[in-house]
Amino acid sequence: MISTRLSRYIFWQTLMGVVGAACVIIAVIILIDFVETSRDISRRADVGALQALELTLLKTPKLVQDTLAFIVLFGVLFTFFRLNRRSELIVMRASGYSAWRILAPAGALTLVAGLLGAALLNPLSAATNARFETLRAQHVLARGEAPSTPRIWLRETTPYGFVFIGAQSIDPDASSLNAPVFRFFMETPQGAPRLERTVFADQAELRGGFWALSGASEAMPGDPLEALGEVSLPTSIGAQALFERVRSPEGVSFWRLPGVIDSAREAGLSSRPYELRWQSLMAQPLLLFAAALLAIGATLRLHRLGGAAAFAAAGAGAGFLLFFSQALLLGLGEAGTLGPITAAWTTPALFTLAGLFFIATTEDG
Repeated sequence: MISTRLSRYIFWQTLMGVVGAACVIIAVIILIDFVETSRDISRRADVGALQALELTLLKTPKLVQDTLAFIVLFGVLFTFFRLNRRSELIVMRASGYSAWRILAPAGALTLVAGLLGAALLNPLSAATNARFETLRAQHVLARGEAPSTPRIWLRETTPYGFVFIGAQSIDPDASSLNAPVFRFFMETPQGAPRLERTVFADQAELRGGFWALSGASEAMPGDPLEALGEVSLPTSIGAQALFERVRSPEGVSFWRLPGVIDSAREAGLSSRPYELRWQSLMAQPLLLFAAALLAIGATLRLHRLGGAAAFAAAGAGAGFLLFFSQALLLGLGEAGTLGPITAAWTTPALFTLAGLFFIATTEDG
């Protein structure tokens, strides 16, 4: 009974600490991003304070998702530092409560927070960020300026080679390409690509298995341009792959990522960014658990022995190292140096093992 009551007490104390840290960090995020959004948008559009605040609030879930590890780190660190300072940890350990039983409720809370962050917060952040991008584009267009968008590039495999598709832009409904250019390549017996023909068009609309081209013309190597008018070109690119191709992986919700990955593979498109995002979200519970272990390990030193504040500061420093190490490996994964699984899981696994080793050494010697 006492053991269960203590576990609930630690759980609720940790929960309040994490919620408190979340409130402080979210308030700072909103304040900083409100100033940045107001300065950025006001240069290109006439927006008021309420509109800037709306844009900031739409962007906040994504920023919270990115800083979730810091929220857990500082929340757990504050909770256990306070328990140590009030000698509650001393009483627990003197009554036979081991460090493993002390960290179990906090560890369970962080694992649940990681699962909820991936399954609930991520879809919310993807939806609100998409709304943010739409509203920002509307404000810019209202002033008569066109939002800067990168040129669209797609690659599709065919039985005889591959097709490079370039377009000036894509319509908001993500089903039509403006000013597209289709370059058809055939692989020679030696494996070298050879340009077979190039098709230009004013617009290409994706219609369930084929591109409907309007204002099309075709050029064969060494031949003059020939007008085609309205033609159809078969394709294996799905509407979902086309839509997600022009969005960053961070803008795709957790539940849609597996379908996007499969759709991109079927169309011969690169699925690496989406695989990396999927693996990083899957690894998020372990990442938060590692952050909690670092915070707990840094606050186990008895307060009366002195140096508790220095240990807590070292724990915060280790948390920053955890964050930047994860960002570094994910960057290597985006560059293709590391595989998605290796890039997403290495840092959480190593820091979890390091935290467990430190606590085991402190507890058992």
